[in-house]
Amino acid sequence: MKSDSAQVTIDYITGIGIFLLAVIFVFQFVYGLFLPFQSGSDKATLSADRAGTVLVERLLHADKAIELNVIDQGKLYYFNNKRLYYSNQTNYNAALREIGLFSNESVFDMNVTVTYLNGSMMRNGTNFPLVSGPALPETTDIGQTKRLVLIVNSSTGYNENAILSVRVW
Repeated sequence: MKSDSAQVTIDYITGIGIFLLAVIFVFQFVYGLFLPFQSGSDKATLSADRAGTVLVERLLHADKAIELNVIDQGKLYYFNNKRLYYSNQTNYNAALREIGLFSNESVFDMNVTVTYLNGSMMRNGTNFPLVSGPALPETTDIGQTKRLVLIVNSSTGYNENAILSVRVW
């Protein structure tokens, strides 16, 4: 008589299934613990991501836009020509402080470049390239982030897709 062991197969399959799910969960969890320590997520890259987010979503954001990646052309030109102009150290350091890259604990340099989707340099109203900040160093580790943005000018109706590259070192 096997009346007292009728569900051994079902119990075995259920137990093995729960065990395998637990093992998969543990491996996924442990992998997520070490993800921030990978080589691609150093301080410069994390700072570049944060700086790109602050620029696009707060400092250069178009006032009447609901979407996040819409920036105002006038704010972009002003930021490029006045705020992040490297020759004027007072304005440059104030811009870095507002973005969060200049403090008592850490100081970073930043370069912002705006290009068309095909990779060619975008130019401002005075036909200068939209590149601000110091030149990129050759020997330092540089963190970079790129954001796809829509540049708008509400007074003229200008509307252009572009790539905003933020480099931090």
